[in-house]
Amino acid sequence: MNSPLKQFCQSFTIPCGFTDVDSQVYTNAAMIDILGMTAASSQVLDVFYAHEEGMRDKKWPLSLLSTPPRGYKEPPQPWRFDFLPRFDEKNVYQGAFFYAQPFLFLSPLEYIEGESPYSINLIQSDNRFSPRERQIIFFTLQRLSSQEVGKKLNLSHRTMENKLQSIYQTAGVHNCRQFINYCHDNGINRYLPPEFLPSGSHVISV
Repeated sequence: MNSPLKQFCQSFTIPCGFTDVDSQVYTNAAMIDILGMTAASSQVLDVFYAHEEGMRDKKWPLSLLSTPPRGYKEPPQPWRFDFLPRFDEKNVYQGAFFYAQPFLFLSPLEYIEGESPYSINLIQSDNRFSPRERQIIFFTLQRLSSQEVGKKLNLSHRTMENKLQSIYQTAGVHNCRQFINYCHDNGINRYLPPEFLPSGSHVISV
C-alpha cells in the first residue's frame, strides 16, 4: 500500500485511513478503536463502497453519520466520517482518504441564540430522574408541547401533566422556562437517551 500515506495516517492523532484502487484498506489505531472491528467488516466502509463509484465519477467527497458499536463499558458515540477521493497527476482514481470526528449537534434555535456546537452525552449523571422521565425531558428540551411528547411516548395528557409536575418538583422549578435553564446549567440539555439513537450509517452528503 501507499507507504507515505500510511506513515501520514500513523502520525495522525485523529482517526483516519485510506483505501486503494483494489479496495484494500488501511486505518490507524485510532480509527480501529472507533470501528470496534476489523476494517474489512466495517458497516461504515460498506456504505462507502456502495457510493464509491459516484465519488470517483463526480469527484465529490462522501460524508456519513454513524454510531459504531462500542464495548459494554463504553456508550456508543455518533461520529462523522468524511471520505475524500484521491487522484494521481493523470487524474486517475487512486482510492479515498477518510477520517472521523465526533458529530457535533446544534439546532437552528440554539444557533440563533448564540450556542456552540456540542457532542451529546449518552450517560445521564443525574440519577434523580427515571428512564421514562429522561425521555420526557429530552423531548421537552426540543420545545415539543406536552401533548406532542405524550403522542410520541404513548402517554395520556393527564399522565404527561403529572409526570412534568413531578420532574419540575425534583428539579426545584415551577415552569418550563425555569426547567430549561436548569437543564442547561446542569448539562442535561446535552443528554440523548441511548434508545433513541438511530442504527446504521446515514449519508449526509455525496
